[in-house]
Amino acid sequence: MIYLKSNYEIEQIKKACSVWKKVRQALIENAAAGKSLIELDELAKKVTIENDCTTPFHQYRGFPGYNCISVNDVVIHGVPTNYKLKDKDMVTFDVGVAYNGYICDAAFTVIIGENVEAQKINDVCYKSLIEGIKQIKPGNRIGDISNAIEEYVVSNGYYILEDFGGHGCGRKLHEDPIILNYGVKNSGPIIKPNMVLCIEPMILTEDASYYIDKDKWSVIASNHKLSCHWEHMVLVTNEGYEILTE
Repeated sequence: MIYLKSNYEIEQIKKACSVWKKVRQALIENAAAGKSLIELDELAKKVTIENDCTTPFHQYRGFPGYNCISVNDVVIHGVPTNYKLKDKDMVTFDVGVAYNGYICDAAFTVIIGENVEAQKINDVCYKSLIEGIKQIKPGNRIGDISNAIEEYVVSNGYYILEDFGGHGCGRKLHEDPIILNYGVKNSGPIIKPNMVLCIEPMILTEDASYYIDKDKWSVIASNHKLSCHWEHMVLVTNEGYEILTE
């Protein structure tokens, strides 16, 4: 079921997003060589709780961490471990924040030091996200978002993780519609004002194959080459869209 959010619900979601931004800033400031993933996950939890919010990812379907932290060849759903970040690592923080039961879900990627290859895939992934978001306006269809992401990623020589995608969000962590990162223009549900959508391209290098790690969560590129993930939470307005996690 696709939920059109009320003005009250949008206010609550925006409050969750404002705390999400504080968590993002804390992680960006502290992500550095030598920092462990568990240490960073605990920091995100601390900032979330200090701002009167909760961590909706924790124990969601049994997920052990408070946020997903994915490094290098881990595309999505990385479980925080004692792994310590190294120079040239690329790390994605997929952060969930709930305020008064309403949820913000978005992800961003940080490169530790300088890494030209990582910067390239990072740029393509983020720009594909923006290309998808540009298709958001009342009357367009979900397939328009998917197709725009696919065209940008493929034209830049990368591959799309096909079995996962974006989704509605706000009342629940995962709501309809599912928003794949590939598709056909003018297909799928019609976009309407007051939808809240999580758009999240997930891309890989040279090959789209993956496997699920023994931790039962981490989605890992089969060739162990660099992967990338970005996610924005977007409100559909009467005129177009508002990025809530920019």
